[in-house]
Amino acid sequence: MDFSGRVGGGRRGGGGGHRNVDEFGRERRDKPHQRKPYDRPARGGHRGGRGGAHAAMGHVGPVDEAQEIESRLSSLIVKVGDKNTPTLQNNLEALSVVLEKDCVKHELTVMRTFRQCVLELPWKVTVYSTLAGLLNAKNSETGEKVVTLMHAVLSASLNRGDWGSVKVLMRFFALLVSTNTIAASTLIAMLDTFLAPLAGGVKVSASNNCYVFIVLSTLLWAGRSLQEHASAELEQRLELVSKYVQAQVEINQGNALSTVFHDVPPKGSNGLAHLLDVVRAVAANSWKIDAIYAPYEMFTAEFAQAKQHALPALELPTQLAATAFYTPSEFLQLVPSPSDQIVRKYVMQDFIADTLTQLEGNRKDCGKCLMQIHGLCNEDVCSVMTTVQHPEDIDPESTLVFEYMMAEVLFSFLLQLPEGLYREMYYTSLAIELRKAEPVILANVFETMVENIVARVQFIDVECLNRLSNWLAVYISNFGFQWDWKKWENTASEAEDSPKHRFVQETLLKLIRLSYLDRVRAMLPDSYASLIPAKPPAHNFKFTVQAMDERTRDVSVAMGRCLKSKGTVEQALAILQEHYSQWADIDDERRQTLAREMLVEHVFLLGSKTFSHMLNAIEKFMPALQKFGDSAEAKLQIAQVTEDFWLRNPQFFAITIDKLINYRVIDPATVIAMLFDNGHVG
Repeated sequence: MDFSGRVGGGRRGGGGGHRNVDEFGRERRDKPHQRKPYDRPARGGHRGGRGGAHAAMGHVGPVDEAQEIESRLSSLIVKVGDKNTPTLQNNLEALSVVLEKDCVKHELTVMRTFRQCVLELPWKVTVYSTLAGLLNAKNSETGEKVVTLMHAVLSASLNRGDWGSVKVLMRFFALLVSTNTIAASTLIAMLDTFLAPLAGGVKVSASNNCYVFIVLSTLLWAGRSLQEHASAELEQRLELVSKYVQAQVEINQGNALSTVFHDVPPKGSNGLAHLLDVVRAVAANSWKIDAIYAPYEMFTAEFAQAKQHALPALELPTQLAATAFYTPSEFLQLVPSPSDQIVRKYVMQDFIADTLTQLEGNRKDCGKCLMQIHGLCNEDVCSVMTTVQHPEDIDPESTLVFEYMMAEVLFSFLLQLPEGLYREMYYTSLAIELRKAEPVILANVFETMVENIVARVQFIDVECLNRLSNWLAVYISNFGFQWDWKKWENTASEAEDSPKHRFVQETLLKLIRLSYLDRVRAMLPDSYASLIPAKPPAHNFKFTVQAMDERTRDVSVAMGRCLKSKGTVEQALAILQEHYSQWADIDDERRQTLAREMLVEHVFLLGSKTFSHMLNAIEKFMPALQKFGDSAEAKLQIAQVTEDFWLRNPQFFAITIDKLINYRVIDPATVIAMLFDNGHVG
């Protein structure tokens, strides 16, 4: 993972006699607008990269040396604990000595790097909590600075509703109790802040769901230390959250709004209940978690004499809307897994989910980090298909498989109801990055996931089915449109309204949008012919010569000539008025209806060549369209004409409707009325 742009890394100094000269050997002037991003002044007043003006002018010295030290320190902090190796204990001890020595001079870089590592490398929380404990044991002032910084980051995350960071940081503080950096009573006080809304009685709400989820996630890691130092307080908090979860389950019983698959009794948002089961399983095992290596257990003697630090009280946010709180949800099980590995599976998938959340802004870094998580696992926790010679021999029913767990988390986020945390494209692009890293293994993993979901397609929520169709179309289009279509050959023979028929057909139509009809047809077996259009997408212009009477043809020809010769809005309206005013056999309302249809059809025909042409045509004739859309009935007619015109091109239809709404020619209520009229329902 490249932290150079975020945690004070950057390029090393440009010593060695290199001069910043042009092609004629002349020294370049150091102008601010010519500097590369890594040459610009950093927060600490130093320049990154090539030493800035000092190096360019031959002043190679303290600035370059300081930058090199900071780059080295950042690299050491980032890379420590990447893998569970026999040397990890010695590496942590050596790194703590280096940081304790250099922290005085390079405090900003060390603290910034440490903060980002805790937030963005959540699966290494046991490593960084151990490192914080060692720093505190060697120098309590340094330990206090680390704890104070992370507490400030936690407070800021709470205030802005960044629940992913809050969860990761509370896990970090939970493990600081194990390193004797903070007291058990301090962590209890932090947990009580989240449980304060339950003091007056159990009241189920979106905010309390989020708070209880944070508490349970923290107790999972703090339970062992709290059992030793504050067992009574631990039991009291567990009893309180258990009562809340029970009440939450009872209220959500039968609630199918957040249920992805409807072939099981709906349990609503059951993430809390599942997490409580995991916490109870850990408690029954003396609060031991053996999924990830815990290096702090190797430094018990060093931590025993360390100074504990007090922390100011946390404050819950008061200005956040109910929708701003995280909704806990259980990960989907899409492949079989050992039933006795519930704790290990949850811990691993929790780390995967946290990494996916914390690195949402950078799919490439996220993809790299996801493939590193298993490196810190204890032996025999899970099988990793990318590290064995015969991955096909791994049985997911007898052992946890890392790649399957990772894919389950990704699809759980993609299909989360009522809405996902991030845009659908994030999960698609992340899957693409992962497959590029492991082309064979992860191609088979993702194919297995899709097949297992489609096998239950008749039970899946229709919104999730649409998301999966979007995901699959983009995914396939990024890998040469290769897919094993023979497995779904029987789809064409199923009823047209069957879920599988609709899913496959929708996916193929989206593939045509991302490519073209002939290419998609060429890659499909002959049995798929009925699932794709016989002709390429095109418009469905109503006023062709063969389908019109003479007076309608006169209006259409006049309108066509006007628009093609770049006529104005006024000229188009004048043509409509001139012709339809002569039709004495119809009333004014009918004239308006016919004129409205004629205008919309010709405007769309004018813009039918490309998306840009369509947008320009709508924008040019927007005043006329708005004039004709002066009532709910008129707006509905415009929407219906739009649908008829683009009947064979769903992509153009969606874009055109979107622009008509943006330009206030129609409104959202119009689209709803169109979708639920007799032509669509019945």
